[in-house]
Amino acid sequence: MSKFNDWNLYEKIWLLSLMTIILGATVYFSWTGTDYGSAENLLLNWVISPLSAISGIFCVVLAAKGKFATWIWGIANSVLYGYLAYRTGYYGDALMGFVYFLPTQFIGILTWKKMMQRDKTKDVRMKNLSWKQALCFLLAGIAATVLFGIFLHHVDNWFTRVMQRNDMIYLYFTQLSGGRFVLLGPIIDSSIEVLQIFAQIFMIMALAEQWIFWILTNVITIGMWVIVIIADPASTSWAFPTLIMWVAYLINSVYGYSIWMKGAKEHENRAVPGQVLHLS
Repeated sequence: MSKFNDWNLYEKIWLLSLMTIILGATVYFSWTGTDYGSAENLLLNWVISPLSAISGIFCVVLAAKGKFATWIWGIANSVLYGYLAYRTGYYGDALMGFVYFLPTQFIGILTWKKMMQRDKTKDVRMKNLSWKQALCFLLAGIAATVLFGIFLHHVDNWFTRVMQRNDMIYLYFTQLSGGRFVLLGPIIDSSIEVLQIFAQIFMIMALAEQWIFWILTNVITIGMWVIVIIADPASTSWAFPTLIMWVAYLINSVYGYSIWMKGAKEHENRAVPGQVLHLS
């Protein structure tokens, strides 16, 4: 319990609440969707899925606190969720988990070791982008999102099919717009991937602005799951618990943003006057 000494009452309640919400949703989904005649299905739903949820909870909550241990939990979550996504057919999530998020956990460990606060060996020094850097990243993010969205729409191969998360959403937008907004589905998929990539890079660099990207990722993903439920009401039993999970992640991201902006300001105020804060 000494690891929670610097946690206030709200943070402890939030951790417990988040764990209850996401584990509850996971158990509900497992209870209604398990094939009890399959040993592998039992393992996926009642072992790997709950452990993936637990590791994900600790990863995001510790990230909001700027704790070094977030990367350790991130390794576990990348492996567990990546495998779960692969076995359940969400190949895009599996690809992101194994090829991108898993390697960046180790990069984060090596990078944060050089950026820990001197008075708190388990807390990272939080920083901010300059407005010029923020503008450059914003323009790069918009360009990457549009270009990748166009690529997903026009190129038909295994990679684009894997990265298209839900055909139902594509069909829904196409029907809703009478075929005028066929790029909307690919652009939404593209934005989520690009936002996650930028957010993870910013997290490695210990930049408070990472939370803007996580917030946007969560908002767009919540919207996508709402559309899944609207387009196919029969999916509510398994889509609604997932929707709740992303809402909880959104709340955590907003709290993380407030914590990191405050931490970055405190670090800047402690810096020597005239000293330039480097991002490395």
